[in-house]
Order: sequence, then C-alpha cells, then structure tokens
Amino acid sequence: MAFTASRLHRYLSWALGIWLVLLSVSGAVLLYKNPLLRWQYPQLQHIQPVANISHWGPLLNQLQQDAQFRYVKFPAADALWLEAVTFDNQRHYYNQQHQLLLTRDVHGDWLDWLYDFHLHLLSGESGHTANGVIGLLSMLLLLSGLWQWWPRRFNRRLFNLPKPDSSLRSLRQYHSVLALLLLPLLLLTSATGAMMVFSTQTQTVLHTLIPPSAPPAQPLRSIAPVPLNATNWTAALQSAQQHWPVQALRLVSLRQKDSDPISFRAKAADEWHPNGRGVLQINPSDNSVLFALPAAELALADRLRNSFYPLHLAAVGGTLYQLALLCTGVFSLVLLLLGLLFSWRRLKARSARYGAC
Repeated sequence: MAFTASRLHRYLSWALGIWLVLLSVSGAVLLYKNPLLRWQYPQLQHIQPVANISHWGPLLNQLQQDAQFRYVKFPAADALWLEAVTFDNQRHYYNQQHQLLLTRDVHGDWLDWLYDFHLHLLSGESGHTANGVIGLLSMLLLLSGLWQWWPRRFNRRLFNLPKPDSSLRSLRQYHSVLALLLLPLLLLTSATGAMMVFSTQTQTVLHTLIPPSAPPAQPLRSIAPVPLNATNWTAALQSAQQHWPVQALRLVSLRQKDSDPISFRAKAADEWHPNGRGVLQINPSDNSVLFALPAAELALADRLRNSFYPLHLAAVGGTLYQLALLCTGVFSLVLLLLGLLFSWRRLKARSARYGAC
C-alpha cells in the first residue's frame, strides 16, 4: 500500500503541484485585497466612515435609475467605500459624499487578473469547475503523502532536521517536516475551495447527513408591481435598520423589475461570513418587512456550509489565522521545490545505478 501511495503522490505532484502552488500563492496575496486596493489607488485611503446606513439612500436612488447596476456592497471596517457592481462586473467605488472615486473594469488591474485566476483560472465557468477538481485532487495528493510518511512508531527523530544539503535524505526530511506543518491548512483551503465550487452538491450531501427539521423558508421572488422610480431607498434603509438594529446590512440587490422586492443581505455580530447570510426583504410600496430570516435560524447544514467561505479567506480567526494562511500559501512553493528536487535527484541516482549495471 505504501508503494501505491508513493506512486500516487508522485504522479499527482507532477500533474497538480504547480497549480496547487499558484492557487495557494494567489490566495495568500488576495487575503490582503482591500489593503492592496488602498495602496494601489490612493483615492481610497481617506474615506470617512458613515454612522447611519440611510446616508446612502440618495446614492442608491441614483444607481437605481441606471439599469447596468446589479448590486451594492456597503462599507466595512477595512473597506470604507461603497461598492456598486454592474452586470458585467465593472466596479464603482464611492466615498461618504457620494462622489465616484474609482471605476475598475474587468481585468483592469493586476489584482483583478489575480482574482480571476484564483477563482476561474482565467477560463470562466469551465475554469471554475476545473478549480474545484484541482481542490479535490489536491486533497488526495496531500493525504497520499501523509499515508506514505506515516510511521509505525513515532519518535523525535522523525522531526529532526539534518544539515541542509542536496542529499536525498536531507531533501526528503525537509519536505516531510514542512509538509506536516502546512498540511492542516492546505487540506482546509483545498477542501473549502472545492466545496464552494461544488456548492449544490455539497448542500445535497450536508442535507442528507444533517436533515433540516423543517423545510427552509424561502425569500419572495416577486411582489405586486411597484414602479422602479417609486423606490425610496432612504426609507427602505431606515426600515431595514429598524427591523434589525444589531445586524449590519452588507449587500443589497438593486431592483430590475417592477415586481422585484428590495432584498438585503445582513450580518450578525457573531457571524463569520463577511457578507452575512441573513436575508431581509422590504416592500418598496410602503417599506414594510416582507421576509426576514437571520443566519442563526438557518438549518445546521446550511450554517456549516456558510462557514466554508470565511474559513477559506480568513474572515474569522483574526490576524494570527490570517498570517498562518499567508505563510501556508508562500511556503507551499518551497514545499513543491523540495519535492521536485527530491524526485529529480532520485531519478538521477537510479539512472546512474542502472547505467553502472
């Protein structure tokens, strides 16, 4: 079995190693996406926080009149700008005075190229699916390496590091020890990434393993028609905040049809997901609440699934966890180089031995 695990680990590392490293390194950089945006675009550095969410009402009224806008992301502690996103994923950034500071086109800067690579391998939906497959196979790569290394007996010598050199023993030992250190977070990011790609399948499995006690409540898809230009966003924001005073409104979908309700996404104080998973719908005719489902009332399977995203991007765990993910991403490159160098030197040694025969 160890021989089989060794071959599997070797072949998977040759096929997937570079992709796993590129995804790990790009993910490590994207952990600091908002600070990097502020660094690259100085106009985003001096925005003042807004105390009352209804302050954004006039700007939302303006955006509502432009059919190209799809949704709005409200300011957060590390991103004080309001971000309005169009259907073609062009991003518009506004300050507290409702002034447009920046427009970012798709692939308009290196950060967006990096983001698209990390999510879609620059290949749209097919790349997104391939990303999920890479995540699943990466878990197999990591676990086969663990199986290959696993000793019959544990002792301190397993973790002793020899003097660094290019010998097979030294390369193998450094690769093994570094892999053991990185393994938990590499497994976590590979698993959460794959489960986010295959979200529907993951939801089906979780609901099968942890059946909900009752059918989940569903948001409204349509209401009695209310003209788009009759939407009072200031009043809607006030109504939403009054209904959920201790939750932070994070996202809102702009109405596209007269039959669309106003749909907010809200985040509770103890919730991990940075965008929140609570759903609040407002009737634009009188700004009454149509539907409200906080994230805490979701089924256990759904709450578990909603934890994958914040774990993947270090939205929970504080600075220490974020730094741990950063180091995991960066040192995965060292891990790959050690493994490839070990394989190369072993092949050379075997070739020399066979040549001597």
